[in-house]
Amino acid sequence: MSVQPGALSLKPISIHIPPSLQHYAIPLRHFLAANPKYDRLVCSAFIFTPPLSTHATSHQFPSCLLLLQRAAHDTHYPSKWEVPGGSAKQDDPTILHSLAREIFEETGLRLTRLLRQVGEGMEWTTEETDETTGNMKEYKWLKLSFHIEVAEIAKPQLIVDAASFYEYLSSVPLQLDPEEHEYSTWASEEDIREFLQKGTEGEGPDIVSKEQAERMLMAFELKGGR
Repeated sequence: MSVQPGALSLKPISIHIPPSLQHYAIPLRHFLAANPKYDRLVCSAFIFTPPLSTHATSHQFPSCLLLLQRAAHDTHYPSKWEVPGGSAKQDDPTILHSLAREIFEETGLRLTRLLRQVGEGMEWTTEETDETTGNMKEYKWLKLSFHIEVAEIAKPQLIVDAASFYEYLSSVPLQLDPEEHEYSTWASEEDIREFLQKGTEGEGPDIVSKEQAERMLMAFELKGGR
């Protein structure tokens, strides 16, 4: 899949899609027609740093997961932490283009490779005003989550110590939209486990929901050493 210039960045990029995910390279209207129980689709991304080792001590720093903190004025989950993602749109060429667009809009990072789907889709229902009739209507949502790689995150040549590890994390060129997210962080697997064990009383990030945190932990487990 090639993203056209101007849609996400000044330069087009090629996105590798494994055979196991090719069935998602379709327009949103085709996906909804094949899955008529759903009205809307959300795609989210698990973006990890690679596992890094110091040359001197062979100490390995664990992979970390990118989390974004929702804006304090957000209607639904103010100041909660989540992974990047958003709604697929009818004018996106495919729902994987929707994923690439949302990642870029929220982080400035460019999707280059899809690795795997993480878990089954997550479902929920909302009640909103129908724009056509003006009446209240129930909408069924589906959220698909993917482990991906981005162009801006590459394994550095040398990690000397913890200081250089955190310097590497801070060097990732994130560009947040302040209307949607205020801060970013790189969370370890232990951070996610702490949230699940202690909830909002823990010292880790206050994640949108327990279900989201469980999906993050699943992403760590599926990822393994990669």
